[in-house]
Amino acid sequence: MNKDEGSGPKPRLHLFGYLDETGLLHTPETDRFFGIGLVAVPNPRHLHRAIIRLKNKHKFHEEFHFNSIKYSSLPIYKSLIDITFAEPNLRFSIQIIDKKGKNHANKYKSYNKYAGQVISSILDVTNVKRSEYITILADDVSTSDKEDKFEHDVRETIKRIHRRNALFGIARLESHAVSEIQLADILVSSVAYAFKMKNSLVSKSSTKAKLVRYIQNKINTYELASNMELRLKNGVYFAIKTK
Repeated sequence: MNKDEGSGPKPRLHLFGYLDETGLLHTPETDRFFGIGLVAVPNPRHLHRAIIRLKNKHKFHEEFHFNSIKYSSLPIYKSLIDITFAEPNLRFSIQIIDKKGKNHANKYKSYNKYAGQVISSILDVTNVKRSEYITILADDVSTSDKEDKFEHDVRETIKRIHRRNALFGIARLESHAVSEIQLADILVSSVAYAFKMKNSLVSKSSTKAKLVRYIQNKINTYELASNMELRLKNGVYFAIKTK
């Protein structure tokens, strides 16, 4: 693990996180579920090499994207899930927001708040003897310069929850350039799809539904569409929270 001694009484652990979302906060309630989630690892090189090996093995030169899953590509997406849950000390946390009855008049402010909360939820979950700090690579979200307070708002949310400046920094990138953000998309979108399945908003027999069930079997749970906090093999942490 990438550890260094901090100035305080606790040693530090540096995590790398990959943030993505599915859905939009400002669309009508008919597009009911918005999800924002984070994959975090202490050893990003190990995860990256595993994903690259998978792509090379299958001669897969496309972007991993939940909306692109089809019957012919389902096996490689299942292999991506296998890699995910085999990655030592990987963490995944997601917030699912049911927009029914909620007002997100300021979509940017709401988005920033949820991002800060989900990043905070992944820190200090495995070892209270360490202080954990994180660098975030996030899927780029188009905002005007006037509205772009993303890093400031996220940092302030994390500081309020953890009482320290646990965010080293944020880089916003196009997801097609970062395989790990694509992985976050697959997990976030799969969980959101599970909630849509539960509410009869999407097909329960589609290829996407098959991937959802594959993840359920992988973590030995009956459904993804519920609150959970799981500690799995290899130190893997998997959490879903609804808002």
